[in-house]
Amino acid sequence: MNGGRGILNAALIVLALALAGVLFFMLNKDNRQTQEQAEQIETLREEARPYEKELQALAEELEDLEDAVSYASETAEFIVGFVVTDVSDLDYIQEKAAAYLFSPVLVLDCTMERTVIEEIVSAANSSWELMLYAPDYLAGVNDQILDVADYLDSVGREYTGVFFLREDYSSADSIQLLAEDGFVGYTSYHSDSPRAGQLEDGMVYFDYSYLSTSGTSVASRLSALYSNKASMLVVLDMASINSGKLTEAYVISLFDRLQSYAENDDCSFSTVTEVVEELSKINDIEAENQAGTEARAAELQERIAELEEIIQGIYDKLEE
Repeated sequence: MNGGRGILNAALIVLALALAGVLFFMLNKDNRQTQEQAEQIETLREEARPYEKELQALAEELEDLEDAVSYASETAEFIVGFVVTDVSDLDYIQEKAAAYLFSPVLVLDCTMERTVIEEIVSAANSSWELMLYAPDYLAGVNDQILDVADYLDSVGREYTGVFFLREDYSSADSIQLLAEDGFVGYTSYHSDSPRAGQLEDGMVYFDYSYLSTSGTSVASRLSALYSNKASMLVVLDMASINSGKLTEAYVISLFDRLQSYAENDDCSFSTVTEVVEELSKINDIEAENQAGTEARAAELQERIAELEEIIQGIYDKLEE
């Protein structure tokens, strides 16, 4: 009985040793394979390194070229507009313009009665800009816009080529209609607003803040626009001022803030015409910069694509 147990124990020991040997062999094999793979990876890295270094340098040069195309404005510009509802609004506007030294823009609602529009235009200071506007852009509104434009042409009163377009109606269709009407730009504001300047369809764009209640805060936007040296049309609704929804205290605080910015060398009150000219100048400079860098950018992009293919080919050897 003891002899049989001894043989069994010996057999178990031999089996354990055999298993240990197999495990040792497999571990050594795995270690050798891991080491060989690590050595292969390092060899491939060494092979790819000069190409990766060149790729990084070219990518940085391409980024510098793209940055060189952009032209940053050196000044912030604020335009002050008023949606007028009656000829009596003009006295209030004149008072504010004299106190804060800005040239107001009268925003004419093309859906108002023609007689009201004619009274406002006849009584308005001839040096003030007129901007056309409609509270919506539903069927028939474009005809009303054209009707007001024809009237202004008939009395020799110029109006800006930029249309005041509320955000809910800032669609591709309405913008196309305005372009067909002869407008060169529009001012709007919504979550997808483009960068101020030229759009693909040729319309100049800049944004606005429309104020119809004292609860509307524009302080942060004004601060950001000033810091970024951008432009914005600040529009006050005279109907809201007359009704008290837009309080005098709020209006004064807004103008005090605007005046504080405008007193700096890098900011000023402006007009629609001046802002459009500035944006057009920036677009021309960027187009010139773009033309000057296109050839080199194409060379860089071609070489970058070649390098990416070479580097990928090197690392693909790991799978062979």
